[in-house]
Amino acid sequence: MIHTRLSSAVLALALSATVSSGASAADVIVGAIYPLTGPVAYDGKTKLNGALLAVEEVNASGGVLGGKFKLKVEDGACNPSQSVSAAEKLITQTKAVAILGAFCSSSSGAVMEVAKKYKIPHLTGVSTSQDLTRQGNQWFFRATGTSALLGQAFGPTIVKAGAKRIAFLVVNDDWGRAVASSYAKALTAKGAKVVATEFFSRSDTDLFPYITKIKAQKPDVVISASNTQLAANVTKQLRQLGVKAKLMGEGAFTSEAYRKLVGKLATGVVGLVEYVPSIGSATNMAFVKKYKSRYNEEPSKFSAAGYHAVHIMADAIKRAGSTNAEKIRQALLKTNYAGLTGNFKFAANGQAYNFNVYMVKNTSGGLEIVGKAAIPKP
Repeated sequence: MIHTRLSSAVLALALSATVSSGASAADVIVGAIYPLTGPVAYDGKTKLNGALLAVEEVNASGGVLGGKFKLKVEDGACNPSQSVSAAEKLITQTKAVAILGAFCSSSSGAVMEVAKKYKIPHLTGVSTSQDLTRQGNQWFFRATGTSALLGQAFGPTIVKAGAKRIAFLVVNDDWGRAVASSYAKALTAKGAKVVATEFFSRSDTDLFPYITKIKAQKPDVVISASNTQLAANVTKQLRQLGVKAKLMGEGAFTSEAYRKLVGKLATGVVGLVEYVPSIGSATNMAFVKKYKSRYNEEPSKFSAAGYHAVHIMADAIKRAGSTNAEKIRQALLKTNYAGLTGNFKFAANGQAYNFNVYMVKNTSGGLEIVGKAAIPKP
């Protein structure tokens, strides 16, 4: 059983492990806001795991600006108000030179206003609501694709594979609503029909009322947006109610933790993701080996997101040659970072592009990449 709330002892260890108590004047402190408690705590912890590996690598290769790269983590719990408080603390008390996070789109949207107020660079590696990069906030950067970009990339493939009647079963937040609207647009443009759209809250454990409505519409594909525990609930309850439609979605549908939770029910489920551990590059295989050795499990898309965000920010600070916020922001705009999924660059609006995203099927033998697309420049 995957527990979505960390014990107080484990949480304290996770937070204390990220920054030593006696940082010297030469050390560079970057703040991070991850959900370490609450309904997506497991995914937040895997993101932290990836970030910590990246911190180790940065410091092993000489650190930044003559000192060590220090990551100070606060728990945002995917709660906007808690994430705002965390950002205020990191900026005003911890004196972080940049902010990473805050995972859920609604929380990242709230934090970006704090970063804008203090004129400090803010980079997220997970939040996919397309609205975040439409607000003209020059301090905000996103090192992942949006749901709209993934929908554009994979919409034709989904329809070509036989999807004619589409139902959406998504979490009721910025991310889930973006998945429902953007995929619907991409799929209907190719001739598919949306027959049902149901939203559930992160606290919902009984999804049967939503699924009953979906079943009545006889979809051939159900598309979801769910993190680990909710993805498991979606999968199990769809099948318990006898829904035979193919299941695909953004989120945790290809993670090892998800497969452990649902067992054989994962077979045939398709994930639309920014990362999969079976990518065959030497860089990724080295990362997977190191991650599995350290944490005794495969890295997830969230692990890769945490890893990428730290490396991208550290690289920008190095190239800026300074902890001056404007110089770091300018360096981020000139990013050309060779990551686990290709090269990351940023458009003027802060949206990353040029890296790959993947359509991945769960099989009895593991994960099979059945499609790949590069995120275009917006």
